[in-house]
Amino acid sequence: MIRVKSRQKTEYGDFQTPMVLAEAVCRLLSADGVRPGSVVEPTCGQGTFLEAAGNTFPDCQRLVGREWNRAYVAEARKRLAISGCEVDLAQADFFEQDWTSLLRRQPGPLLVLGNPPWVTNSALGTLGSVNLPTKSNFQNERGLSAKTGKANFDISQWMILRLLEAMPQQDSTLAMLCKTTVGRKVLEQAWKAGLPLTGCSIRKIDSREHFDASVDACLLVCHMQAAAPTVTCEVYEDFDADQPSTVLGLHSGNLVADQTALKRQNHLLATQPTTRWRSGVKHDCRDVMQLVRQGTHFVNGLGETIDLEPDYVYPLMPAGAIYRGEVKGTEKFLIVPQTRTGEDTAPIESAAPRTWAYLQRHANRLADRKSSIYRGRPPFSIFGIGEYSFAKWKVAISALHKQLAFRVVGPQAGRPVMLDDTTYFLSYRTKKEAVAAAARLNSSDVQEFFNAWIFWDAKRPITADILQRLRAAD
Repeated sequence: MIRVKSRQKTEYGDFQTPMVLAEAVCRLLSADGVRPGSVVEPTCGQGTFLEAAGNTFPDCQRLVGREWNRAYVAEARKRLAISGCEVDLAQADFFEQDWTSLLRRQPGPLLVLGNPPWVTNSALGTLGSVNLPTKSNFQNERGLSAKTGKANFDISQWMILRLLEAMPQQDSTLAMLCKTTVGRKVLEQAWKAGLPLTGCSIRKIDSREHFDASVDACLLVCHMQAAAPTVTCEVYEDFDADQPSTVLGLHSGNLVADQTALKRQNHLLATQPTTRWRSGVKHDCRDVMQLVRQGTHFVNGLGETIDLEPDYVYPLMPAGAIYRGEVKGTEKFLIVPQTRTGEDTAPIESAAPRTWAYLQRHANRLADRKSSIYRGRPPFSIFGIGEYSFAKWKVAISALHKQLAFRVVGPQAGRPVMLDDTTYFLSYRTKKEAVAAAARLNSSDVQEFFNAWIFWDAKRPITADILQRLRAAD
C-alpha cells in the first residue's frame, strides 16, 4: 500500500500528477496516434493533466475537468485560464456524476485521461469516510473470500470501470495512472463484461520518483473500437520501452500473465481441476496457538511456559521455512483442537485436561478474533483443517514468496507436520509419491506453465486457483 502523509492523502488517494509525468503521458499518446477533439479528466485535481493535454494535442477543442476539492478546481481554473481550448471545470462528486451523459456529448475523438485515487474501500471505511461508491460486492466474491478480505478493492478500479462503461464505444481512448494490479483487474472485468477494448497497454512507471509512493504503478491505455475488439494487452516493463516484455490476456475466463508461454505449455492445462490444493491451518491467534519448544516444555507468544499433553500439539512448518527449504525439522508447534472444520471441541476437556485448561485461560483472546468466520463456531475453532492435514507426506509451496519452490515435507517424530495458512500443499501417503510429485512440479515445463499465469507483483502471487490449473500427471 502507498505511504500516506495526511488524512486527506489517505481519504482521497491524493497524489497530484507532476507536470513532467503528465507531459510524458500526453507525448506518448500523441506518438501512438491519439488525436482527441476533447479531453476529459474525471478527477482533475489542480489541472496538471488538462494543461499538458492542451499543450500537446493541437486538434483538441475542449478540456473538461471534474473535481471534488473546490480549492483544486479554483487552482485548475487559474492554470487553464490562457488555454486555447474551451474549458469546462466544475466541482463534482465522482460517484454522483452522470458520466454517460457527460462523456457522450463531447466532440470526438474522446480522450479520458487522469490519475484517480490510489486508495482502497476498506481504508476509507476505517476512516469512516463518505467518499465511497454505493456498497456492493461488485467483484462477486463469495463465502470466505468476501469475509476475509478478497472483496476489498481499490476505489480507482471501480472508477475506471465506470468510465469505460460510460464512454462511447467508438473512437475513444482511456489513459489512466493506477496501481498495476488495478490496471489488470480493470482489464479482466472489462473483457468479461464484453466491453469493446482494443490496443490495450500497460506501461510501468516509477511511482517512487513521481509520487514518493512504494507501489507498483502503471499507465493503463485502452482504446474503444466496437468493430474490432481484442482481449490482449501489451505490457512494457519501462515507460519508455520500445517493445513489450509480455502480452497478457484472457483464457477461459482467467487472466493470463504471459500468453506466449501459455501457448508453449498449453498441453499442461487441465480442462477441469482434478487436483485440489489445500491451504494450511488458519487460526488468527498466534500468541496462543503457536508454540516454540524449549527443552521438555513449550513457550507461547506471550512468553508463558506451558506443559501440554501431546494429543493436540503438532509440528508446524511456516511458509518462510518452506520457501527457504528448511524442511528437515522445526522447533515450532501448533495446537490443533479439531480434525475437521466445525468439529465439537468439548471432548478436549476429558482427553487432554491441561490443554483444555490452557485454552480456557485464553478463551477471551480466541473469542475476540476479528474475522467473522469464527462466529457461531465451537470454542477455539480453526480453519483449513481436515483429513488432508494429517497426511504424513506433503508437497508444499509458500504463497507469499516470489519463487516457485515446491518442497517435500515429511513427518517429524512420527507426527504429521502442519502448515500455516500462507502455504498451499498436496497430501500423499508415501514419500515416493511426494518426491515424484515435487520433481514434476519443479520441472522446467511446469514452472513455465505456472509462470504464464502468475503476476509476481501481486501481494499473494501464488494462489490455489492457479495451482489447480495444472493437469494431473498421467
